[in-house]
Amino acid sequence: MFLFRDTILSEKTEIRSALKKIYSLSWYKSNLILTIMGINYPSWLKNLNYYNINFLIYLLKNFNISETKIKRAIELNINQLIHINSYKGIRHKLCLPVRGQRTRTNAGTQRRKRLKG
Repeated sequence: MFLFRDTILSEKTEIRSALKKIYSLSWYKSNLILTIMGINYPSWLKNLNYYNINFLIYLLKNFNISETKIKRAIELNINQLIHINSYKGIRHKLCLPVRGQRTRTNAGTQRRKRLKG
């Protein structure tokens, strides 16, 4: 078991898919980190030695922005859209789909998500 910022990564999973469980890491960033480390596909967390684990932690700290900063930036962007009364901001305010999805039949999931404030 490998713990990084309240995310538990299983040793039995492949490294790229395990890194995707960390909040701000995508498939591209996880591939980039493993390329920098020089680790080939497929490899598992249980096969890493002490040096590789420390190097992985160092790279994750440099590549990974904290979860709270990302969520705060997203919230500020949405609030800015609402403040300038753009179309997307109005859709956010009314809790409707923002990116052009159909609202007649399948907007139920967006309607359940309510903005706080």
